[in-house]
Parts: sequence; structure tokens; C-alpha cells
Amino acid sequence: MLTDDGKPPAEDARYAVAGDCLENRGTHAKPVMFTIPCSDTKADYKVMFSATSQGKCPPEFDEYTERGGRTGDTTLCLTKVRH
Repeated sequence: MLTDDGKPPAEDARYAVAGDCLENRGTHAKPVMFTIPCSDTKADYKVMFSATSQGKCPPEFDEYTERGGRTGDTTLCLTKVRH
């Protein structure tokens, strides 16, 4: 399925894996993250790895946790994308 602009629809960050990039469509205090291509200039973060099993990221990474869902909470360790 494609959207009107010919791109696939954005996916929730809960399905992101290492190497995926995310766009924050919320605020810094209340992020709303979606997976987008890393080549997109709107990409804010790159997923380095999932910390879902540990629940915390090492201090050198930004951390994003998406609460709830069928599989429970998802915690991703991120770095900022430099364009």
C-alpha cells in the first residue's frame, strides 16, 4: 500500500530494528516516533539496538520507550542523525 505521495505509510517505532531511522512528530518532552528511510531529511534518530529486555540504554545513547501494545513496552537506543 502506498500513500498519496507514493511513499509507504509510516510505521510505529515499536516495529523498528537496528539500522532503521525515526522521525519525531511530537515534541522533545512527548515524542511520537515513526520509522522512515534514513535518506529522508526528516530522519531525527537512528536505532542502534533494542534495549527492551534490559529496559535501559547505556548513557551515551538517547532512549525512546513506546508503552503498551500486544508485546508490551519497546525500548530503543538511538543516536541523532546528522544531515
